[in-house]
Amino acid sequence: MTLGAKTHIPGQANNSYVFPGVGLGLMASGATRVTDAMFFAAATALAGEVTEEDLAAGRIFPAQARMRDVAHAVAVAVANVAFDQGLATKPKPEDLPAAIAQAMYRPAYALEGMEAIAT
Repeated sequence: MTLGAKTHIPGQANNSYVFPGVGLGLMASGATRVTDAMFFAAATALAGEVTEEDLAAGRIFPAQARMRDVAHAVAVAVANVAFDQGLATKPKPEDLPAAIAQAMYRPAYALEGMEAIAT
């Protein structure tokens, strides 16, 4: 949408940016419950991922191409709150960002043996 001389690109924070990271942070920490502080941390992490380029392009959220990076940042923030609030059932890794990156789902398909199916 263009308003005056500025273009605004609509976005959606909850399903696209917040909830994947919140879920990952909860799973990584084994949190026993979700708190308001976790959602505040998630929102703060999301806001921290918005760049000047995003704002200049009319976006109030990061570009969709960065969703995995944003989910990672949100997950780290949420897991940190779970550990800080004593709600984690898992031990805190020495390198929490690396542990969360390792836990992220990576969509990949095994292509070996697919030649027979493709023909």
